[in-house]
Formats: sequence, C-alpha cells, structure tokens
Amino acid sequence: LWVCHRVLSQWPVQKLIADDVGLGKTIEAGLILWPLLAKKRVRRLLILTPASLVEQWQERLRQMFDIRLNLYNPSIDTERSDYWNTTNLVVASLPTLRKDSNGRHERMLQAEDWDLLIVDEAHHLNSQEAEGATLGYRFVQKLIEHDKFKSRLFFTATPHRGKDYGFFALLKLLRPDLFDPQKKAEEQINALEQVVIRNNKQSVTDMNGKKLFKPVTVTPKTYQFSPQEQAFYDRLTQFIL
Repeated sequence: LWVCHRVLSQWPVQKLIADDVGLGKTIEAGLILWPLLAKKRVRRLLILTPASLVEQWQERLRQMFDIRLNLYNPSIDTERSDYWNTTNLVVASLPTLRKDSNGRHERMLQAEDWDLLIVDEAHHLNSQEAEGATLGYRFVQKLIEHDKFKSRLFFTATPHRGKDYGFFALLKLLRPDLFDPQKKAEEQINALEQVVIRNNKQSVTDMNGKKLFKPVTVTPKTYQFSPQEQAFYDRLTQFIL
C-alpha cells in the first residue's frame, strides 16, 4: 500500500520499483492500475514481460483485479488489422516485441500514444559500456524517444547488478533529465530517491506494524579438515594450479 501511495501521489509518474523477490510486485501493479483504470487516467496500457511471465500477468490481473489484458499475438498484428490502435490493454513478451518483424515497430510508432508502460524484470533492458545496449533496451528507448508513453513503471528485484553503467542506463529510460551512464555515480546518487522505490523483506510489515518475515539469524561456526580431507584439498588445489 505504501508503494501504491508513492506511485499514485503524482501523475505522470516514472518510477523503478525494486522490491525484494517475493514481495508481490504483480499485486502491487494491480493495486496501482485499479484506480488509474477506474478513473480513466489510464486508458491505453502496454505491459512488457519475459516470455515465461506473459500468461501469469494476464491470469493474475484478471483473477485478482478483473483487469482483462489482451495477450499479444504476432499473427494478428498486421497492417490491415490496425492492432495497436484498436487494442488498448496489452501484455506482451519483450523478446517477441523487440524484433522488428513485418514493420511492427513502425506500426507501434504510428499508433496512438500509451498512457502507461509497465516493464517487469526491467533489468533485462540492459546496456553495458563495452558491449552496448541490448535489442530490448534499444526497442524501449526508441519508443520513449518518440514520446509514446505518458508514464513508465519498471519492476525488478535486481536493479543494480554490480555495474554502475548498466544501472544508470536503466534509470535514464525513466528520467533522462536526472541520469546518464556517462556521468559519475557520485553526481547522480542524490537523485535516486526521486525515482527508486525499494523494500526489503526485513522491513515490510502488516497493517499493525508486525514484521511479515522472520529476521535472519547468523551464527559463525569453525570447521576443521580431517587429515584425509586436507590431503584431498591440497591435491585438488595443486591440480587446479
């Protein structure tokens, strides 16, 4: 509920929701979408997910919130069908859409703008300093540069995977005015609280303030090798060297 309040307190919105695994990001998305759709603040919605999660998103939002998404099928996306202008609530596989098959990207660019883009597992929008941007990153970047989305919400439990460049490249898709992977991290760190929402399992509570997850207890223990184990370890080490 706290995440939903943060997101819905302003519009348009550009946020990276980076809650821990298992904290219900799909449910958060449904809670955010419900009032936006009811108030008709969002009429056109595009949700991009990994291929394995497309049906899960469709099923959960229908069962829990009665939000009925159209599952994207490339076979019905033709020049004649005018799919992107006639279908308002779409959930699609990012690996599918990132490929520009049969002029698909041009049809998307020419279609009516979307009110909201949601990207699940957004860390797949990857851009690295040496290798450059992935196909998925370039696809979403192209749509954003053509101003196709009023608002954007990215969901990922692993926003920073050890490389500042990739992290700030992802944030640039949300707020290019605040973030740039070419700049030093120290120059951008203070702007994170404007965009990133992150909860970990140790801090989340129920409505009464009671923590939902038991804290992790760490106890150090010291182990000794037996003579046979030590001999094996030394022999394996020598083999590897």
